[in-house]
Amino acid sequence: MSVISGTWGDIDLVCTHRHEEPVRMVIQTGPTSLFFACPKYDIANCVEGEPRCNNRLNLIDHDKLIVQLDKMRYEAEMKNEKIILTNYEWEIKSKGISFKVLSHEGDKLVVGMVNKMAINS
Repeated sequence: MSVISGTWGDIDLVCTHRHEEPVRMVIQTGPTSLFFACPKYDIANCVEGEPRCNNRLNLIDHDKLIVQLDKMRYEAEMKNEKIILTNYEWEIKSKGISFKVLSHEGDKLVVGMVNKMAINS
């Protein structure tokens, strides 16, 4: 299987943990590597009284997200089918990470995620 080109730019990863509206995740620098995090991971981005959000995703698991979505799109393309992934959900159960495609328009996908292990740490 080949990765569909441009996938990184086609996927907006958003935090769907306890926010009224999904919040686009940003890349943060950790002690050993980069990772995606809710902007509210940094307490400086929280308004007064708002709790910090520990939702995060390492780059290895982000790659798994890309592979999962590319696999489905590639298989549909090989069958000459059009696939719409809106509302498609899956998990990395061993890590407590759940994903849901919130929208899929053209090549663009918005994927919500919650990392239960990170939130509870």
